[in-house]
Amino acid sequence: MPTALTAVATPVENASYNLQRYYEEAGPDYAAWSPHFNMHFGFFRSGMNPFNREAMLEQMNLEVFERLQLNSHSRILDMGCGLGATLRSFARLLPAADLHGITLVLWQLEQGRLLNQSGPQSTNIALNLGDYEDTGFASESFDAVCAIESSCYGTGANKSRLIREAHRLLRPGGRFVVADGFLGPGNLRGSQKPIYRKLCECWVIENLGEVHAFTHEVQRGGFRDIAVEQIQSRVTPSVLHVPWVTLKFLLTSVAFGPRKMTHSAGTTSLLRSFYPSSAIPSAHSPITSSVQPASDPAHLVSLPI
Repeated sequence: MPTALTAVATPVENASYNLQRYYEEAGPDYAAWSPHFNMHFGFFRSGMNPFNREAMLEQMNLEVFERLQLNSHSRILDMGCGLGATLRSFARLLPAADLHGITLVLWQLEQGRLLNQSGPQSTNIALNLGDYEDTGFASESFDAVCAIESSCYGTGANKSRLIREAHRLLRPGGRFVVADGFLGPGNLRGSQKPIYRKLCECWVIENLGEVHAFTHEVQRGGFRDIAVEQIQSRVTPSVLHVPWVTLKFLLTSVAFGPRKMTHSAGTTSLLRSFYPSSAIPSAHSPITSSVQPASDPAHLVSLPI
């Protein structure tokens, strides 16, 4: 007797598909932001040239690197690694380190591997296709784990699955660093709500993390010594590059170039410039740090932008 089977995708499956589709369409556009595909904002320190965007993006990699407190042979995982730019930065600093990255996006994996082949210090980098909330790596197999502007794609406001997986993967004494945008305390008001929902829809984010919910979940997960730093002023100089990069991209790649204005291309150019100026409180602000009890002494440092 014929049987009809109907399957409905779960919200998590839909989110994963939308994320993959977005970055497959918009991924090449990030070259306009960073020739090395640093797919994040930068970190400005006194004495730096605020017009040198790539230097500020690399400085963010260095800030994360320093907070991970690595040694020459550390085993490191980048959760949501993009095309592996952060790992290539780490490889230049620690050529003998064992570097791993995981991404859901096949295009990122393929292009990242090609970029790794062009660097003599990238031979110790292994990029993997998979879900950072369920990596498949062995427990206690990494000395350090980081997530730069990728934790926002985790499940829920507290990103509990991401935190649990990072905790599972860390060896005793290991460290976890997160650099991302978080919502601060207080409810969104008035026009902030539709702006925020549109932002999440176009960037295929379920919701940004909430810094208090995140740090509470970190405590529940067994970490301790949590500290939160505000780095909004450090990030702002690179954010100010967005309008110029957006205009240049639209003129050279879309209006007078070969790039079609797909949904993702429009999102990348327009919303990336709109997001930093939107009035969402503390969307780019704190840094968090924590350590587990001595019986299970992993460490966490989180750098919400």
